[in-house]
Amino acid sequence: MRKSLKVFVASLMVLGLLFVTFSSVFALPAPTTALADPVAVESFAGEKFTAVVVTPPNLPGTMDEGGMIMPVGMGSGEGQFSGNGLKVSGLKDGETVSVKFDFKYYNHMWKGSIYKWDGTRWVKLATTVVPPAADESITWATASGVSNGIYVLIIGNYGVPKIEYIV
Repeated sequence: MRKSLKVFVASLMVLGLLFVTFSSVFALPAPTTALADPVAVESFAGEKFTAVVVTPPNLPGTMDEGGMIMPVGMGSGEGQFSGNGLKVSGLKDGETVSVKFDFKYYNHMWKGSIYKWDGTRWVKLATTVVPPAADESITWATASGVSNGIYVLIIGNYGVPKIEYIV
């Protein structure tokens, strides 16, 4: 009996080793932390314009806040650039485009809007947050009907909401 138990245990160990060696492994892809570059979308087919991605150190209206490039006119807790900006040019009078920015941190205690540089300050634009389509994984912050200019997505953390107790 004892010898057959040893043979049985040894057989199980060999089978287990073979199963582990030849079994399939399913792994999820590593999450990406990089933001997609902002894009400009034409309002009508054939519209001619140029859209150039601008890194935060090359944006106008910035200040260095302890090594972090921040928009002027906003304190460190009020807002920060959410990645690169976008310079739109080449549009004729009356022509407009939509600008779209990857809003990766939407719904994770972050709020944000698209801003345009007017030469002296960042001006807040009406911004729509568009959740990912079925074939996408990006939440877009979008501003429609914009003309030539420099655009950025400025975000701020609103923290954990306070809970008020009613007695």
